[in-house]
Formats: sequence, structure tokens, C-alpha cells
Amino acid sequence: MLTEDVYKAGLCIRKGGLVIFPTETVYGIGASALNQEACHAVYRVKNRPSDNPLIVHLASVDQIASLCEVDDTYAPLIRHFLPGPLTLIFKKKDPALFTSGLDTVAIRIPQLELARALIAAAGVPVAAPSANLSGRPSITRCVDAVEQFADKVDMILQGPDCSLGIESTVVDLSGPIPVYLRPGSVSIEELQPFLPGIVKATDSPGKKVISPGMKYRHYAPECRVVILEDMRLVEDAPHSGQIGFQLAQNAQVNIKVGNNSEYTRMLYAFFIDCDRRGLKTAYCEYPQAGSLQEALYHRLLKAACK
Repeated sequence: MLTEDVYKAGLCIRKGGLVIFPTETVYGIGASALNQEACHAVYRVKNRPSDNPLIVHLASVDQIASLCEVDDTYAPLIRHFLPGPLTLIFKKKDPALFTSGLDTVAIRIPQLELARALIAAAGVPVAAPSANLSGRPSITRCVDAVEQFADKVDMILQGPDCSLGIESTVVDLSGPIPVYLRPGSVSIEELQPFLPGIVKATDSPGKKVISPGMKYRHYAPECRVVILEDMRLVEDAPHSGQIGFQLAQNAQVNIKVGNNSEYTRMLYAFFIDCDRRGLKTAYCEYPQAGSLQEALYHRLLKAACK
């Protein structure tokens, strides 16, 4: 059921239902993080691997200390970036939280006021991965949420298109050294003044997954994704789409962007539109240097990986 009533959607979550809702990053599919069966239902609906953990969303910074073990030295970081597109992993304090068998929990407080209002109305922490079938492009438009999930969840909270368009940055603070696990709108350079010892994660076989977006193929449409540094290399391809700063040929889906921010905001919708039209190839121009380059290229590489 599609609704604009945030209180009705919050009550649905509190009673064990699944609700799709918008954030500033991507749409999420939310369940009570205190309800084991509801969280397992999220995995079934998404066809998500059981060892791929969920992010727990909170309504306010004040809730973090009751759920997690948080070192006081991280207080300036939390005050500066939250609410916002940053997920922080801590040691779990509350054993009732659903964390896929981990002793850590990933915490996020959305910047979008509507999302925080929903979580407050639910009255419980909300476990919410991105609203997509596992491995497929995340959803950034309400119309796509309705098309893909209307018959799979209890409720969809109607909201705006996502202003950022890619998932949150993830940082692991559960160990002695802060680890930058997933790039997003908050760059490692922005984090370094608050976390001077932060290092980037290195993937290793058999390593336990403590954050979404690390182990599995992600963000990928059905069509083939090709990344090009020069869009003029695209040959005439009638069954294709293209997104970038310069468009070299007429494809069936043409998305011209002016900067990396526009690119990230429109990327997943572009993938979904290519699949909706049954296109064979999605040509994507390499990101510009500077802000969001790392995060955007990370999503493109994950999408292109077969």
C-alpha cells in the first residue's frame, strides 16, 4: 500500500511489517531491528545473502549510546556528520538488535527529515538495506519502488527522489584503528581531521563481512555496463543507453550530466530505465576528477562486474 502517512508507516514497522521509505541516499526497505522474523523477511524479499548485514537506522544521535559501545573520542565526528550519509560500525551493546550474528552493528541516522520522522514514529531502531533485489541497482525514485515492490512489502512511504543517489559511506569504528569500508558522499579526506589514523579496507578471501557493499556484486542492471574514458569510442548502438558529460551518439536512453553530483543522483535510475526498455548495453563515462570520483567509480565497477 502506498501512503503519505508517516505515522501509519511507523506503526506498520513496529507491528512487524516491512516498509519501503526514502532517504537522502537511496530508498530503503525497513523492518524493526528488534524483530528477528521481520528482519529475516527483508532477506527473503530481497533474496539477500544471509551473511550480508543490515544497517540499523536511528531517529537521533542520542540513541547511539544505548545501542553501541562508543568511544568518547568519536563524539566530534558524530556531531559533525550525523544526521547524514555516513554509516558507523560499533561494537553492539544491546543483544536484542538483529545483526546477522555479528557482535558489531552498523548505525546510520538519515539526513532526510521524512526518514527520521518515520523511524521516530516506529519507536524502534529500523534495520534497512537498500530497496532493491540483491545485486540490482538501488532505487532512488518512488515510482520504481512501487513498480518493483508493491506486492512484496506491507507499505511504501511516498517521498521525494533521493538527493544524493548513492549509498552511505561506511566506516568501521569497532576496532583499534578506524577503517574506511565503503566510499560514499563523505570522502576519506573529509573524515581524516576527525579520524587521523583512518585506513582503507583491503578485501581478503574468507574475511567476515561486517558492512553491506563489500563482498557481493552490487548495483548491476540486467544489461551490460561498459565504462569509457572517452564517450566518442561508442559506436552506433541502437540497443543501448549512455550517461556522461559528453554524449557521442543517439542511444535510446541519453543522460547528460554536468558534474559528479548529478551523475551519482541519476546513475541508478539510468540503469533501471535501460533495463525497463530491454537495452543490451549501458555506456557510462568515467567520473570527473574531484569530489565523488571515488564513490561513483566504485559503483560503476561493481555494476560492471559479472
